[in-house]
Amino acid sequence: MESNKIREAVQFLADGDKATQKGWFKKPEWDVAGSYYEKAASCFKAARSYEQAIQAYLKASDALFKSDSIYMAAKSMEGAANLAAQQLKQPERAAELYRQASDLYQTHMTPDRAAEMLEKAARALEPIDVDQAIDFYVAACSLYESEDRSRFAIDTFTRTIAMMTRHKRYDAAIEILLRLRDIYHSINNNTGLNKTCLSIIIVLLAANDEIGAKRQFQHFCQYAFVQSEESAIASILLDAFEQGDQELLEETVHRQIVTYLDNEIAKLARTLQVPGDLPNTNKNPASTSTTNAAKKLSSIQPPQQQAFLWNHGGELGGGEEKEFDEDDYVSSYYDEKLIDAAAAAETVASQRSFTDYTESTEVEREIGDGSSRIESIGSDTVVSNNINDSISNIPPSSSQNIHVIRESLPVSEYDEDEDGGLC
Repeated sequence: MESNKIREAVQFLADGDKATQKGWFKKPEWDVAGSYYEKAASCFKAARSYEQAIQAYLKASDALFKSDSIYMAAKSMEGAANLAAQQLKQPERAAELYRQASDLYQTHMTPDRAAEMLEKAARALEPIDVDQAIDFYVAACSLYESEDRSRFAIDTFTRTIAMMTRHKRYDAAIEILLRLRDIYHSINNNTGLNKTCLSIIIVLLAANDEIGAKRQFQHFCQYAFVQSEESAIASILLDAFEQGDQELLEETVHRQIVTYLDNEIAKLARTLQVPGDLPNTNKNPASTSTTNAAKKLSSIQPPQQQAFLWNHGGELGGGEEKEFDEDDYVSSYYDEKLIDAAAAAETVASQRSFTDYTESTEVEREIGDGSSRIESIGSDTVVSNNINDSISNIPPSSSQNIHVIRESLPVSEYDEDEDGGLC
């Protein structure tokens, strides 16, 4: 059967060549010739004579182009490229044929197909020439942008970023991510925008550019990103790098928000290491405060989450979704304020204002000894470590009593009532 197909193909080639000839009263019939060449290519392909099939496709493409059938010429060129890539395993040759097919599609004003050809060229070259493959991918992205079809380019951008990340071309990946962020912003896709912003932070950290990651985070927080869970995750990642807390970093990158990112970005996040991989044994209380804040935030949903973040001066966190419980929220707020005060009392030798507050009584005491420490911490305990920290911030709906525990202070610093309590 293969021999019969080859004979048919040879006959079609002869008919095609005859159609291209011109005489005294005859012009070349390029459209007819193109049709014969395509039939010849199909017969060679069926006979598994792939090299001859490629040559027939190239002849068909040339004839169809001369007959002004540009789209069909591009299709024939694409057929030749597919055979070179899939059957002959010639990636470089296939990439060049795909590039020519892309040029023909652009001539026909079909940019989507042209970009698709450039992507195929990139995929063919990736195993042997990563840099050239990246150039083809970037060209495909630029083609969408130049034709004002960015909204249709998201998948292409995503595949481009995945390949760059996979081969550790972080600078190029960040550039494409920034362009993708602009696309999401232009089409008002906040979900994609937030994921892209978090991806940028992760790639910058992987590239050991902590300063750049902080700068980009501050820039992103000017937009809706600041209200997202991705923003909370990004803040914790930056805190973990700043404090050298590998345990916090590993806990964060395994959260659901990170695993829902593009696959290559999620895998990259799990490989992050804090600079020097500093041990966690000597962390100060302030570091513990940030860790606890991250854990507390996992039980809070927006908009209550935003109030929690605001009152914690930017300490961010995230986690599993749970039904918001007001008592848990109040307890979280109090616990974290208490830890913050304990850390400050050990490091700052200055006057502090600690405030007793109950449902019916508000008493403010000045403590002169900055070395006071708090040994007992409970969910019903709160310390205000700033004289300007308003008691009005305490949610009025809370019905629990709030007390402050003072220890290691001279008796002369305060008085006791008849019952031995503070007054």
